[in-house]
Order: sequence, then structure tokens, then C-alpha cells
Amino acid sequence: MKSTRVSGLNSPKASTHVSVWRHHPKLKALAACCFALGVMTLTTACEKEKVPEPTDVIAEKFTEVTKIQGKTFGTFYYVTVPGGYPGGENTLRSDAEFVFTKVSNAISTFDPNAEIARFNAFKSTKDFVISGYLADILEDMRRQSLRIDQAMDPTVGPLVNLWGFGPEGTIEHSPTQQQIDETLKYVGIDKVELRRAGDSAFLVKKDPRVELDLSTIGEGLAADELAALLDEKGVNNYMIAVAGAIRSKGANPDGKLWRVGIEDPMSQGQKVFTAVCPQGMAISTAGSYRNFFLDSETGHFYSHIIDPKTGYPIDHRTVSVSVIARTALETDALDTGLLVKGAKEAVEWGNKTETPVYAIEIDENGKEVATYSRAFTPYLKCVLNLSISPLPQDQQQ
Repeated sequence: MKSTRVSGLNSPKASTHVSVWRHHPKLKALAACCFALGVMTLTTACEKEKVPEPTDVIAEKFTEVTKIQGKTFGTFYYVTVPGGYPGGENTLRSDAEFVFTKVSNAISTFDPNAEIARFNAFKSTKDFVISGYLADILEDMRRQSLRIDQAMDPTVGPLVNLWGFGPEGTIEHSPTQQQIDETLKYVGIDKVELRRAGDSAFLVKKDPRVELDLSTIGEGLAADELAALLDEKGVNNYMIAVAGAIRSKGANPDGKLWRVGIEDPMSQGQKVFTAVCPQGMAISTAGSYRNFFLDSETGHFYSHIIDPKTGYPIDHRTVSVSVIARTALETDALDTGLLVKGAKEAVEWGNKTETPVYAIEIDENGKEVATYSRAFTPYLKCVLNLSISPLPQDQQQ
């Protein structure tokens, strides 16, 4: 009774991504003719349609560009700095690795020396001392969770482990209802308390079995931290992509507005579904179609996205949710919770709160259908001038 778990990435969150592109002539018309108000579907019938020349030039074309790429948090990252980075590629790489290490030291569940890993191993209801940095992260994450009725819950870690998507490794078959019910007893943001006393901060478990899993915001947090560092250094043009979390500023190497593509969830490789111009905002995507396990006993596929209220993986037709906001931590926190809710509720929430939300679901005919909130519309205007290039083959997930 073995099962197969298919996962492109190691972290529970990082199963999909918003990919970065600049040039791909074959897909210009593809995106241009697929745009429709309110709904976007992927077709191939209009690939030859002529596309108008881009009119979003905001700077001269850059003669110097610093680029780095690598692995972090079990996934890939890419940084592009048009105009060059002070100190060049080596300095940019060193700065990026410094930021990623800072984030990992705070929130990793895989590194036993990280704060969150040590908190999870602390089986007590006594005060557990944490850094002010981690306390700030947890407060921000809690705010975002409450905005979406706790559909994103940082205490979901034990459920993630129970379903075989955490650091404890894969499982042979799905857990029993009794196991799920027992685990739900110590899942919920009300099961852990954050206390501050002057410059000190503490976490207190209501149940010694409580654990935290911040992987859902890890990539966004890393992108935000690196963006802040680049801002401090006076860098005015950059694109930072940590898996599905993206921060951008200024112009791309061609002197135009940055464009990113939301990945086609049904593509076997990496293919654009639609283009987006972030316009200096953060964007991230959560998806349920790349990280799952197959229970050979039942033949059922289980997504890695867990509903913290039911204890089960999501079981609806929504496969991707993208969110735009000022910080990637915010988008990372919201996109996962909104994916749990599903496309209809996600877009309704986006309209109610004036938040840019874009959802893709599979209809009853097996076709992809996208809906989005009114606030997302301005970020789709660049779709008629889509200019993209795919990531290197060895970095496609």
C-alpha cells in the first residue's frame, strides 16, 4: 500500500510560481487575443494575430545588467538589476544569500537550529523566547490570516506533516479520520499566544503539541527583505523572484515596465497563462497542481494545500490564485488562504476588500477559466504587449 508523492519543490508552499519573462515572440499574439473582460482562457487559435508595438518605455535600454540565480528554501530564485549592482554579481549574490539566511534562521522547519524549528520541538506551555524579528513576522501573518477568516493558518504544520508534506517526510496512505480529528485539537491561531515585554518577545503554546509552519510566507518574506536591501543601496530598477513571490521596481533591461507571467496550471512544461504588469507592487501565486501525493489504496490524489478548518487537502476545481499587494509577505499569506476558499469566494473577497485577486479553475469540461477582482484589471493592461522569455530548462519545475 505505497503511495507516490510528486513534488517539484521541498517546501509545502512552493509548488507553483509566477515566472519572469522578457522576450518570447511566439506568445505575444497568444496573450493578446486571449484577453476578455472578466474571463481569460488559454487558446491557440490566434497565435498569428498582429500585436501592437509596446508603448510602455520608461527608460533608456540598459547597457549593463547584473543577474544572479540560485537555490534557496528548496526552490529557485532569480534577481535581475538593470543598470548594474554596486559591487557586481558577487556582491549581489552575497547580499541575497545573507538575506535568505536571515529568513531561514527565523522560520525554517527543516533547519533544527532555526527559531521556528526549535519552538516546534519545545513541547511545553512555558514561555519560549523569540527574536523581535520573528515576532514582527508572526504579527503580520496573524493580521493577514484574520482578514481571510483564518483560511491561512500558521499552526497548520501538524496537519501538513500528517499528510506527508512536511519535514517528517512522505506517508504511505492517507491518515484516518481519527488521526485528523486528534491533530485538529492543537491546530488554530488561538492555540498559540505572542507576548511582548519591552524588547523581549515570547511564544506560549496552549497545548505542548502546537507547531508553527511559516513556509507559506517564506518566499515572500525573502523577496521583501532583499527588495528592502536593494532600496537601501539606492537601486532603482530590479526584479526579484523567489519561486512564486515577486518584487519589482522601475524598468526592465529594455527600459520598459516589468512584466511577469502567471503560469498555465495545465501545462506540462512552463507556459504563460496571462501576463501581468506589477507596477512596483508585489505579486505571488499559490497553486495546487504540482505538489501532491497519490494514495495507491484509494487512487485519490491529495493536494498539499490543507484546509486548517477541516484538516483535509482542498478538494475543489480551483488550481491557482494570484494576489497583488504592497508586500510579498502579504500576497504569500493571502494567496494560500484564498486558494483554500476557492475561486468564487476569493474573487468576491477581492472585490469586497478592493484587493487584486486572480483565480484559475478547471471547469466541468476540463478547461481553464480565469476570473479576477475589479482591482486586478489595471495590472492586466500590459497583456496586449506581452514580451516574455522562458526560464532555463534546468530550472523549470
